[in-house]
Amino acid sequence: MHHPPSRALPRVAMPALALSATLLAACAPLQTRDNLRAANAIVQPRIGQEAQLWTDAEAQQQAQSRIDALLREPLSADAAVRIALLGSPALQTLLAQNAAQSAASTRNARLGNPVLGFERLLQGGSVEITRSLSFGLLDLVTLPVRGRIDAARQQQLRLDLARDVLRLAAQARASWVRALAAQQALQYDNDVEDAASATAELAKRMQAAGNFTKLDAAQQALFAADSRMRAQRAQLAALRAREALVRTLGLNAAQAAKLRLPEHLPDIPAALPTARQDAQQALEARLDVQVARAQYEAAARTAGFVRTTSVVDALELTGIRKTFSDATPQNGFALTLPLPVFDPGDAQRAEASAQVLAARNHVAEVAAGAASQLREAAAARDAAWTLARTSRQHLVPLAQTVLDENQQRYNGMLIGVFQLVSSAAAQAQTVREVIAAERDYWLAEADWQAAQWGVEPPAGSGTASAAATAPSPSSSGGH
Repeated sequence: MHHPPSRALPRVAMPALALSATLLAACAPLQTRDNLRAANAIVQPRIGQEAQLWTDAEAQQQAQSRIDALLREPLSADAAVRIALLGSPALQTLLAQNAAQSAASTRNARLGNPVLGFERLLQGGSVEITRSLSFGLLDLVTLPVRGRIDAARQQQLRLDLARDVLRLAAQARASWVRALAAQQALQYDNDVEDAASATAELAKRMQAAGNFTKLDAAQQALFAADSRMRAQRAQLAALRAREALVRTLGLNAAQAAKLRLPEHLPDIPAALPTARQDAQQALEARLDVQVARAQYEAAARTAGFVRTTSVVDALELTGIRKTFSDATPQNGFALTLPLPVFDPGDAQRAEASAQVLAARNHVAEVAAGAASQLREAAAARDAAWTLARTSRQHLVPLAQTVLDENQQRYNGMLIGVFQLVSSAAAQAQTVREVIAAERDYWLAEADWQAAQWGVEPPAGSGTASAAATAPSPSSSGGH
């Protein structure tokens, strides 16, 4: 069989092409570990902790051992954050998903694998063998652009990962505040219930002896019943807040049983810091603003790539070598180019342009919202601090003075038992308000930190929402 000669490529060309493709593909290594290190470099200065991905059972066991060690002491806010970063399955899910997205971005930035073809044909007594090696020529041409798109995407993934870690840290701190405040309120309501029950029993005996009227005994019994109901509601609220903390920290049943909290909330600081960070610097430091800018950069780079490839989205070069049993071998190449007849790429270009426009406007939206959140969080924290300090320094002493004075007037038979019971109820209500005010301050402090970081406020939209979602000791009425 005789075939006309073709323009031959040197035999060394095919191995050279394969080697070049392999070397270029190696320019896009996996960045999953680098992304976690970069995210921790953002997180660690803010909260003093780092996140760790469990990659095997041994790493998980080491994390659980560290959690068990932290649970041997009453849990502090910093320890709660540390446990959340060590043991939260939700965070582990986010870390793994981020690693998967990073690997997918790396895969998209690499060259497609070359395709090796082999064909063997028989005709009479002759044999024709064709060997081919094909690869995407357009992929090779656009490799630098796809590398830059991948770099922008990896930066966005690092910032997203840092935000996820900081969001969990803020949630852990807020959950710790709610759980501790609910426990403190429960302890106080239990003390009030014990005192009210003892007083009601004494009033019952005095009525039986003829030293107490039926009305006075009923008023004492009513106060005792109300105190008992408050304690029951406080017990349920404390249980819910504790379990919310357990879920946020990712504790198992055995660890949850070991969880102990301090006796009371930390003291409110004597003064708030007066120095304010420059507004522009605060915005630049926020991760949500940085993420929005990274999304815009990735969209812009993708749009540039689409403009290049929307008309011709594939270009394949194939090196061919044919050998014959009765003729001279042939070397050559084939070029495959799709024709933009039915899809000229205008829709793809319009989509990319619209996504760039949306990303640009999203940057402006996030920046405006971030500035507003910073102002709101600062004002809420200042107001919560004022309320907490006022309630602790003025309301409690005044309520105690009123109770003491009424006790003396009652002993002097100047007022009845109803007025004394009302004073005791008012004093108890004041203490509940103090606990709620201190809780709201620490939640507002958590909101302020979240606003500086650029993550969603863990307590909802300010301390008002926090008070609504976590029942206040004062929400059940009073005398």
